[in-house]
Amino acid sequence: MIEKRVIAIGDFDGVHKGHQALLEELLEWGASLQAEPMVLSFDVNTKGKKRITSPKVREELLCGLGISQMMILPFEEWKEVSAEDFAEGLLKEKLGVAGLVCGEDFHFGKGREGNEFTLIGKGIAVRKIKNTQLDDLRISSSSIRECIEKGDLEGAEAQMGHPFTLIGEVAHGKGLAHQYGTPTLNLPIEEEQLLPPFGVYAAWVYLDGVRYAAAVNIGVRPTVEKKGAPNLEAHLLGCEGDLYGRQVRVELKSYIRKEACFENEQALFEQIKKDGEICKARLEKME
Repeated sequence: MIEKRVIAIGDFDGVHKGHQALLEELLEWGASLQAEPMVLSFDVNTKGKKRITSPKVREELLCGLGISQMMILPFEEWKEVSAEDFAEGLLKEKLGVAGLVCGEDFHFGKGREGNEFTLIGKGIAVRKIKNTQLDDLRISSSSIRECIEKGDLEGAEAQMGHPFTLIGEVAHGKGLAHQYGTPTLNLPIEEEQLLPPFGVYAAWVYLDGVRYAAAVNIGVRPTVEKKGAPNLEAHLLGCEGDLYGRQVRVELKSYIRKEACFENEQALFEQIKKDGEICKARLEKME
């Protein structure tokens, strides 16, 4: 039975270098207190923004950093709970929280009314860590979001410490690419997922533990769709076979060109082949 815990609370959107510094402190503090470290987060972005990292990606990144215990709360059920009730009822009584690690601008509870002094008043110790900087820039989910929205994936990766990543199950497309010798995989995009500008990106795609260079198009496929929904379509270099229903991990690395509407399908798939060569060369330079 767990007697006490140390926790960190937040969206952890992007699981960036600032989050990583906070979680490192959490793990070290938990070990010194013989307390279980835990991350407490929510099922949506609490600021109403599109997600940098999906719940699946976030979970994988947190686990990779050594966080084995996570509690995901339904935000709609908790957003009106006062900081006092949140601290007393959930943190202290239910979870047995002895300490909390947070950043400089930490607030919680309805209207963001709670802070470290609310917790200290409940007998919960608090450790604050300084904001993480990259050169003169404060690393934050907001600044990473700006980079992604501009297509600056290198800038986003520098702040996150890992590539912008999408994970999902391969869906059926129209099957047109096979006719032209350029088989691709289709990955539906959730509405809540933040995306870079529509276009072609050099990417690594992981499938069954094998990494493939890929030319990835994010967009609405104007050449073959009249009213297409945003979709990720990846042309894997050196990979053949039936991929439907299999889970893939896509790491976007660098912007190549805007999405375009071609005169016909033949022209589109000729361009896909050219994109593949460009992406392979770009990825080799980035290694």
